[in-house]
Amino acid sequence: MDTIEKFFQEYKRVVKSRMTFLPCLRYWQRTLLEYATRLFSYENLPDSIPAHEIDMIAYMCGYCPIVQIAEGGKSTWIAAYSSGMFGETDYLDMFKYVNFNTPLHFGERTIDKSAIIVPNNSLKTPLMFKIDHYAAQLAHVDISLIAELVNDREIDVMEAINSAAAEAANETYNRRYNGVPSAIVNKGFSQFKHNFVAARSQDQASKLWDLRNNVLSGFLEEIGIKKAADKKERQIVPEVSADDKMLNLNISDMLECRQTAFDKFNARTGENVRVVCNIDYLSNDMKEGVDIEIDETD
Repeated sequence: MDTIEKFFQEYKRVVKSRMTFLPCLRYWQRTLLEYATRLFSYENLPDSIPAHEIDMIAYMCGYCPIVQIAEGGKSTWIAAYSSGMFGETDYLDMFKYVNFNTPLHFGERTIDKSAIIVPNNSLKTPLMFKIDHYAAQLAHVDISLIAELVNDREIDVMEAINSAAAEAANETYNRRYNGVPSAIVNKGFSQFKHNFVAARSQDQASKLWDLRNNVLSGFLEEIGIKKAADKKERQIVPEVSADDKMLNLNISDMLECRQTAFDKFNARTGENVRVVCNIDYLSNDMKEGVDIEIDETD
């Protein structure tokens, strides 16, 4: 079975359950992680270290170890996903050594000598906790939104008196869900009761869409991206200023931790790696040439 066939089989399986929580949760976990991995760029990074691996590992584990290995008789550096730090010091989150494991290499390295630790932030907190928190909210909103859009097409609720009749009713609902007009084959119409629903609010779907964008905006703000459409009329100036400063502190801390780690890396290797934030967080504008897709609402 080739890769394309496997993809379409997985796609069909997900589509069948697209109104359930888990597929929506997985979608938003991957989407929010994708947004986050666009925050930083790494200039002059060695070819042996993919830039996206640094942030992906740091977001998932709280830090990314860059370790020195021997490859083809030469010394090179790689990012290791599976790792653990050990070797007690006087401080709770500072260690002397790191164990690492990749599909091709494993071993023990001394931190700041043959290994450089790139923290996600000052406390080495994984971003995945935040991603999971917001992904769960977005998944629930998505399920509600899909259900609302489907229910807007329904004018009645069918009540069945036995399992066979219920199966026929459910099949009808499934066909209507996919946009296929359908009728129940039941000559006597004695096994079904049609309960006509009250008039539905026309703006419920719009409210859910606004809620979806508000939750997404909350996540983006927490990682330092403020949407231009956010309105602050109800906040006084000091409150708005405090919010902006907190966002700046969050993203500046992440940037500083990365650059400090690569300053150590540069000193050990003679490289000149520079970490660049793709968001001008002081003015909350995206830098020219950086494309981060965000839903905009008025």
